[in-house]
Amino acid sequence: MKRTMLLIFLPFFVFAFLSYVVFLKACDYAMSNHPEKPIHFNHKSHGEYLKKLGAGDCEYCHEFYANGRFKGVPDIATCKSCHNGTTAAEKAMFRNYRDTDRPWGSYAKQPDLVYFSHIAVLKNTKEARCTSCHGDKKNSMTTAKTDRIKGKMPMGQCMDCHTALRISNRCLVCHD
Repeated sequence: MKRTMLLIFLPFFVFAFLSYVVFLKACDYAMSNHPEKPIHFNHKSHGEYLKKLGAGDCEYCHEFYANGRFKGVPDIATCKSCHNGTTAAEKAMFRNYRDTDRPWGSYAKQPDLVYFSHIAVLKNTKEARCTSCHGDKKNSMTTAKTDRIKGKMPMGQCMDCHTALRISNRCLVCHD
């Protein structure tokens, strides 16, 4: 009897374990995006320049659509609004790109089952700021992989922030 039960359940346990390993690897890969960063970017020097202009914060380059959705990484046209191509270095930097290109990939990629509104978080009265999730990008001087958002943004980190800001942790707040 014990041998029969073992023969029945052993394939089930092996299949369950292998499925777990495969899905775990796939999830880890999806959450740790590996984008290209072909143009060197220094947030610190750009932030200092924008401060001198009185242009504000992250939202100058990282804009929002009219409906409040985040545009993400800026396109070349946004860069050209300040870098008008008058120097040889600027001309060379933007030579291979159209205005609509976004040459920097993003490390921050939410799974399809998550809805996240940057505008709702940034415009609320609870004073959440870009640094809450993205760390001290304002003083970063590189686009290296190590200089990215804090961790992989697992759900626990989101829930900790919701708790600290007294935002509901109900599932439907972030998940459709």
